[in-house]
Amino acid sequence: MTVSSPPIDRSVLVADVARAGAFVAPYWPLTSFVAVNPLGGLVEHSFSEAAALAARWFGARTHLALEDYRREYDRGTIGRAELDRAISRHLPWVADALAIDVGRVSVDVIDLVRWDLLHGPVTDAKVTPDAPLADALDAVLTTWCATFVDDAHVPWAMPGRSLGLYRSWRALAAGDRRLAALVGADGRGRIATLPDDPVEMLDLALRSRRVSEADRVAAIRTLLLRTPGWAGFARWCDDWAPADREGVRLRMVDLAAVRAALDHLAPAHLELVPVDAPAESITARVDAAVAAFALATPSGVDRGAIEAVLGNVTSADRSAIWLSAHEWALRDRLLTRLDGPAGAGHASPQARADAQLVFCIDVRSEGFRRHLEGLGNYETFGFAGFFGVPVRWRQLGSETSQARCPVLVSPRHEVAEVAVDDAAAYLSTCSATAGLHDAFYAAKGGIASPFALAESAGWFAGPVAAVRTLVPGRAATSATEPKWWRRFTSAPRTAPVVDETAAHERHVGLSLEERTLFAEAIVTTIGMYEFAPLVVLCGHGSRTTNNPHASSLDCGACGGAPGGASARIAVAILNDSEVRAGLAERGIEIPADTWFVAAEHDTTADVVTIFDREVIPTAARALVDALQLDLDVAGERNAHDRARRLPGNPDRVRDRGHDWAQVRPEWGLAGNGAFIIGPRSITADHDLEGRAFLHSYVAERDPDGVALETIMTAPLVVAQWISAQYYFSTVDPEVFGAGDKMLHNPVGGVGVVVGQSGDLAVGLPMQSVMLGDQRAHDPLRLLAIVQAPLERIEGIILRNSGLRQLVEGEWIHVVARETEHDAWTLRTPSGGWEPWHPADPDPDPATPLLTPLEIS
Repeated sequence: MTVSSPPIDRSVLVADVARAGAFVAPYWPLTSFVAVNPLGGLVEHSFSEAAALAARWFGARTHLALEDYRREYDRGTIGRAELDRAISRHLPWVADALAIDVGRVSVDVIDLVRWDLLHGPVTDAKVTPDAPLADALDAVLTTWCATFVDDAHVPWAMPGRSLGLYRSWRALAAGDRRLAALVGADGRGRIATLPDDPVEMLDLALRSRRVSEADRVAAIRTLLLRTPGWAGFARWCDDWAPADREGVRLRMVDLAAVRAALDHLAPAHLELVPVDAPAESITARVDAAVAAFALATPSGVDRGAIEAVLGNVTSADRSAIWLSAHEWALRDRLLTRLDGPAGAGHASPQARADAQLVFCIDVRSEGFRRHLEGLGNYETFGFAGFFGVPVRWRQLGSETSQARCPVLVSPRHEVAEVAVDDAAAYLSTCSATAGLHDAFYAAKGGIASPFALAESAGWFAGPVAAVRTLVPGRAATSATEPKWWRRFTSAPRTAPVVDETAAHERHVGLSLEERTLFAEAIVTTIGMYEFAPLVVLCGHGSRTTNNPHASSLDCGACGGAPGGASARIAVAILNDSEVRAGLAERGIEIPADTWFVAAEHDTTADVVTIFDREVIPTAARALVDALQLDLDVAGERNAHDRARRLPGNPDRVRDRGHDWAQVRPEWGLAGNGAFIIGPRSITADHDLEGRAFLHSYVAERDPDGVALETIMTAPLVVAQWISAQYYFSTVDPEVFGAGDKMLHNPVGGVGVVVGQSGDLAVGLPMQSVMLGDQRAHDPLRLLAIVQAPLERIEGIILRNSGLRQLVEGEWIHVVARETEHDAWTLRTPSGGWEPWHPADPDPDPATPLLTPLEIS
């Protein structure tokens, strides 16, 4: 093809690729799964604007279907009061509109709009365009992407990977028979003439298609969004991957170049610049309204009046109103419950609690905390599960470290786990058995070796498989045991090295000043000013088997890893006598008889394991033993609550994580809907049904607002990412979810594809948010509930542009009050605060916060 236009400046084209790819949210590998807002690249727009862009570019649904909202109305989850309030707020002109005549019947405009929402024809059905050649070429690209990144499931790597995807693909593409069948002999012959440089390839393809400068970013975005999953992974590689990460990196420019090359080889198969959708027709809705309201044949004037009303209520308006009504329903029920009397089972701690426990803010901690508080003189707190100490953690015997903090934070320190006892024999065995493990899985991935492996290893693997299938509980391991291939010797006692002067390596540990600052931040952010004899920092993790998405159930605040290591690090800092002396100089007195203990909550089994018991002082051991008994009881009760929403034998709910056939070991964070920042007195003994993240905060202990600003700009933002991922995985599981777990095939530790091949499946599996046709998650935008002075909250919102975008773009909603004696107020998108009143003046306090599931 002859190209007459001059080449595009290289730097400009690279910048255009970055702009085009900014629409795509980064996708973290499954080895360290991080929940992200799938529309995170669009948060500079309002939620409604982003929804329109997602529909255009991703072909995605961003709200539940109208039929789903109507079912929620029929079951009473959404009431008429909430629906009318949502109509009035979204369509303020309705309040002043005069009634219209329809065939001798006077109809109020709000009644007409409400009828249309409840009964009007559905006009926003999702339509997927048919593009067989484009789809086939996408399949070619995704296969090459999987081959390029796969280190774990192939006996040999793709040649030339160090050169990048485009160059390695170009060197091998002529041998791709599937591609040859699609582009023909002529197209196959042209592969050798393609430029060697990815930017030059992109330039050639765009100029060949005569894409104008104004349309260039849109054209590149079209190419990238043919495979949004791989584009998300490329975005992570470009912008978020650690500098020391091993393995190849898939670059956004390489991905765009390969797809542009395919377009160049098979021209005219893809519309690079999307055209606007045709104008929406409301004829069917008008006809239905006329038939419903008219007692006589309406005149043209009557029909025109209906058209004038419904013409101002687009399909997007209908979805937005329903979503708002659904959110008002939860907001009203939750705030009414928080304003109501607490249950009878909770007694406030006495003058000094026997033990204080700091749990992660995760919604799965809410029920466990409530049950534990009812068993004794305990006080619980909520704090981000990395406990405010952002570090890289290096396990005993490992040469690599992993960030144990939210991805919004860049750790500057490394903490290593070292053996207290002689670990030479243990480490030697680990090294040998790790080699056996690698050899075993290398044999599984070979061409002929799996047949011999089945014969030789079957005698061992067969009984193990039978146990894991028939009695999965017997295959369970404790929280401190290493994996099966390391169990030839007992693990030694270990400790984290937090003091840089005690470390035997450079750049390991923290200085005394740093440790003291972290300790001060932990105590002041929580609002802890009195200390029990025993203070437990309890991280959380989830132990499951045969689950590529296992890390999605771990602690998001720890970078998709279990939180036990973070708890041990924080405890080592807080038990340090030099740190306590430094805290005393800052006005924080920790009693000499107070001892901090690390623990981890297995959320699948509801078991809490206390670490490092051997270093607990004798005086505290009786308290630890008594606490462990109550933790066991609280775990049983919490597991019983969870069993009500999980299918299968309720008596085996704690064994689900060890069943390798179990596609739903737990619900994870399904149901999350609110983030509560305030003292425990707001929520104590209120059953919030696992709907709320609970972050402790006492405004009186934070006069300068630093702690609140930290909470609202870090944990709250992370929670919004989690909330958004659950939201979009529910409303459009095909685009934003990871599909059916039973069809998953892992791709090199990066992610999964559904079936034999295809795009990288991002988001959450169907089994994480659905139970058959029932939704286990109510897709709502996150509600932040804060108890603090309003001017303090407002100042934080205005000072932090990212948070302000979320609030004023209606990605999250904020309600607040200064004290428990004040009324709740709602922060408006345009700025300012208005009083909150429930839409229904007489709400039923017994109405569930979470949509019930029918469990067979």
